[in-house]
Amino acid sequence: MTSRLQRNGNQISAKESIRKAAAELFAEKGYAATSTREICERAEITKPVLYYHFGSKEELYESLVQDCYNEYQRELRRASRRGRTVREKLLEVLLAMFSFSRRNHNEYRMAVRMLMAPESESPPIDFIEMSRADERLLAEVLREGVHKREIRGNPQQIAEAICGIAFAMTMGYFLRGDPPLNRSNACYLIDLLIEGCARKATAR
Repeated sequence: MTSRLQRNGNQISAKESIRKAAAELFAEKGYAATSTREICERAEITKPVLYYHFGSKEELYESLVQDCYNEYQRELRRASRRGRTVREKLLEVLLAMFSFSRRNHNEYRMAVRMLMAPESESPPIDFIEMSRADERLLAEVLREGVHKREIRGNPQQIAEAICGIAFAMTMGYFLRGDPPLNRSNACYLIDLLIEGCARKATAR
């Protein structure tokens, strides 16, 4: 059950091959439309090997989502500790979001497909609650900025705005290839929101 497979001149484990094949198929077709047979064929393994590593298709999907989510949160946490000012920290977090999305495009497309799918076709994963972790992290950074008088405004509202626009930008990138998920656009988004919120707070 620990056999290794050859792919592009490199050896990868059967478990890694299953995860890669499943992520590709879930991203391409969605959870409900992907069969274990298709996963096995793409991974070049047999069903007993798949069930040895993952008890079911649902368990495989949940493992992919949870592992990806945990890695994503670790990266955002690390990013939030970089930078001296609140603007620099927010920029680092946003850049980490963009970078992770670009590197894990299959997992991102999986999540989007599941969000759009009927509830009966999806495993019981609360993607909305997962996304709120991003808002909580950003709000935490923003509260620090408000406390230090680096910015003005409501930390939770600014965090929600950053996440909402970042999601829209990421969707545009995956659907149309535009806008680029780069530093220039990340800087523009952060400056737009921080300066806009500061002006609104001053006007009050």
